[in-house]
Amino acid sequence: MKRVLVVDDDPDVLEVFQEVLETEHYKVYPLLSPRYIFKTIKDFRPDLIILDIMLNGMDGRAVFKELKQNAETAGIPIIMASARYDENYITSQKYHPDDYLQKPFNIADLLRKVGALMEN
Repeated sequence: MKRVLVVDDDPDVLEVFQEVLETEHYKVYPLLSPRYIFKTIKDFRPDLIILDIMLNGMDGRAVFKELKQNAETAGIPIIMASARYDENYITSQKYHPDDYLQKPFNIADLLRKVGALMEN
């Protein structure tokens, strides 16, 4: 079973991600804060990470950069999610994610993006 780590500071959004992905037979680990993301990755070993940009007290872009610069996590595909920033802004950054999900998101888009990254 493929594993997805979802990092979002909104419990309702986390619940939606979890319900949708578990319906499609993914094992989901919801994480409200990226504070312990490296320990969680080590224990859960996700095949994919969905990471919100605007996290309570933390910048998801900084977390993303840290993940990509760490040899142990650099190879994990990451989908960045945001209600504030658009895809053009995200892809214009020095480090850009494997995909981008605009919030509020369309469930079909989420599943298509997750499925595509899981196949690679």
